Amino acid sequence: MSKYLQLRSRLDQGEVIVLDGAIGTELQNMGVPMDPASWCGPGNYTHPATVRQMHERYIRAGANIITTNTFNTLRPALEASGYGELVREVNVRAVDAALEARDRAAGDNPVYIAGSISCRIPIRDRKTGTLLGGTGYGYGASLSVEELRFHAREQADILAESGVDFFLIENLWSDNESRAIATEAAKSTGLPVWVAFTASLAADGQTVRMDFAEDRNYSVGLGLPMWTSTWRTVDNEMTLAQAVTEIAALQPDALGVFHSRVSDTTKALQVVKEAWHGPIISYPDAGREDYLDTWQDSSIENEESADALTREAAQWVGMGVQVIGTCCGFGPEYIRALAGALPDRIASPQLGA
Repeated sequence: MSKYLQLRSRLDQGEVIVLDGAIGTELQNMGVPMDPASWCGPGNYTHPATVRQMHERYIRAGANIITTNTFNTLRPALEASGYGELVREVNVRAVDAALEARDRAAGDNPVYIAGSISCRIPIRDRKTGTLLGGTGYGYGASLSVEELRFHAREQADILAESGVDFFLIENLWSDNESRAIATEAAKSTGLPVWVAFTASLAADGQTVRMDFAEDRNYSVGLGLPMWTSTWRTVDNEMTLAQAVTEIAALQPDALGVFHSRVSDTTKALQVVKEAWHGPIISYPDAGREDYLDTWQDSSIENEESADALTREAAQWVGMGVQVIGTCCGFGPEYIRALAGALPDRIASPQLGA
């Protein structure tokens, strides 16, 4: 907790903090194959040195916070990949890799470790029987509240015991109930909790929803199973403003926007700022559609260059956003650009919820 108290003090003084970048897609680029059901999670077991090296790259690029490779290491996802007996091992190795990277690369620069929790639950293609990576309607809703709470608490306890400084809840899509469940599980450990939302503009061009844009349908042609009566009901019409208000009531330490297009992020951050009065975080993605592929086509360029992202991020700092990094598709070169160009402080720190 002492390291986090230092981070919180820096935020209270208005400092701008650089978060790391893409985890899964960076591991893809470094040669770690993605699993159909648990994506980058098994890499902690099969390629621990590569995971550590990935963290080191971000630290050397200027990141103040590194995120554990645990976005998809909840028990149901690992069981679907054949790692059900290694849930603790996979999660502990993820934290160990981050701790070792900090020891090797941070030097005198303070680096904080965020324990990532999500609910990317695999579902089975009703046509082929193939396990999918939790995309589309199966994103956590196939588990009951009790099941999801049990699995989130299990992971949170392992990560806390292993040495993370705080938690980063990274639940995607509009299932705000799963986001709340993960938040409560993380808070039960006594560690601070940050929560991020995906966002995009609705068809009216004004409403900010919790979803990907219409042209980013990762589930096209996958033959997703029909929604069944045993799945939890998800309010797909909930706006980002409503979701932020709901999660803010749980008293997290920071809220923000992640895994969203740069072009949608600014509007989403405005919504967060209106509904939340604590520190705000932002880490957009590169707008790609091949995140779930085993390998990415490196010849396909991102929508934004590092310079373009940095210019946009400077505007976010002007809005009062204090923690800025990147998500899928944006690697260490983007973090290096952000670390070298962002203002040191915001004008008026957000001192609490």
